Amino acid sequence: MAAPRSSPTGRQRGFSLIELMVAVGIGLVITLAVFQVLTASEARKRTSTGINDASQSGNYALYVLDRMLRSAGTGYSQGWASVGGCRLNAQLPAGETLPRVAALPAPFTAIPRTVRLAPVIIFQGASDAGSDVLMVMSGATGYGEVLTDVPVGGVAVGQLTLTNTIGYRAGDLLLVSSGGECLMSQVDAAKPPCAGDPAAPTATTACGPALPLGGAYYTAAVANASLGGMALQPAVSVFSIGNATTNPPQFSLIGVGADSTLFTHNLLMINGLNTSEPMAEGVRELHAVYGLDTNDDGILDTWQSPTGNWAGPALMDGSAASNLRIRQIVAIRVGLVLRSALVEREISPGVPVAPANLSLFSDLPAPNPVTVDLTRAGENRNQRHRTVEITVPLRNFLMRTTS
Repeated sequence: MAAPRSSPTGRQRGFSLIELMVAVGIGLVITLAVFQVLTASEARKRTSTGINDASQSGNYALYVLDRMLRSAGTGYSQGWASVGGCRLNAQLPAGETLPRVAALPAPFTAIPRTVRLAPVIIFQGASDAGSDVLMVMSGATGYGEVLTDVPVGGVAVGQLTLTNTIGYRAGDLLLVSSGGECLMSQVDAAKPPCAGDPAAPTATTACGPALPLGGAYYTAAVANASLGGMALQPAVSVFSIGNATTNPPQFSLIGVGADSTLFTHNLLMINGLNTSEPMAEGVRELHAVYGLDTNDDGILDTWQSPTGNWAGPALMDGSAASNLRIRQIVAIRVGLVLRSALVEREISPGVPVAPANLSLFSDLPAPNPVTVDLTRAGENRNQRHRTVEITVPLRNFLMRTTS
């Protein structure tokens, strides 16, 4: 028996070519729209990530700078009238000295080789990358902030004779000062801890008048100063600036170097290395201005750019006028220009994402504001830029005595 034939009215129909082309077209439009949304979202995400990375780097740099600047002058500000602006003389590790024999390492090669004791000095445009350089000096004694007067005849090679040696411990770094010179020395490791120190051999171990000198930083003489010469001076002071091992002082340079990196260099080479260490990435420029107390009432009166008599080399000349100017510095305002690592597409043809210039300290009167040109060689305006600023009071100079 033959199989029944299918009825023409029951035949199954597919999509026509026109219908398929319309469906594919709609699908392509939807896919294109989705990809455009995803592309825009990813671009915003990358931009946000780049800006956040730069902001975090800048915030960390400002945190470190704030901490260093707030401690500036620790250990010697109360004795500024005696030791302020003294020339630093020291025997450093690796055969280096202060004043330096060779230029400082990059990015600080333009900084003078002779430096003087000062809480903060700004060297305008002195980094190898053209930004300002900050020199910050602070002790870290942990005991007192008062200088010790050395009695007449109390200076000898290998030893100081003081009224008492309370507060001085083995390994402490010292500055022996007289006649505008500060000679760096060190307490010998043989000095026993005194009564009151948990490390004292007995609870009644007395601190005698003899302070033995010795150690890696001890020297009897360098180019400009010697213990023998100071023994002939009528007025000699000594003060501790910290401990080379347990509590090192901060005698540092901070400035921008290669690869948009903020560097720091320890002037005393506590780590034994004649190098600069990276502090933060993504920092294009550092600029700073002084806040001055011009009438010695403890209140900031005006802002001063680091030029003319306030330029770094001028403040380092050791004169009475320069020491008076340094005494007037009670605050520092620091501005950073940050740049993200991401190179973005132009907003529109010929319109980059960054402006032609940025401003720092724009709320201050002339000549303090700084304009940063982003059209110069080495800049890429298709990278995001931003500025951050902080004002830091120099608390040790605000609390100093007026004499």
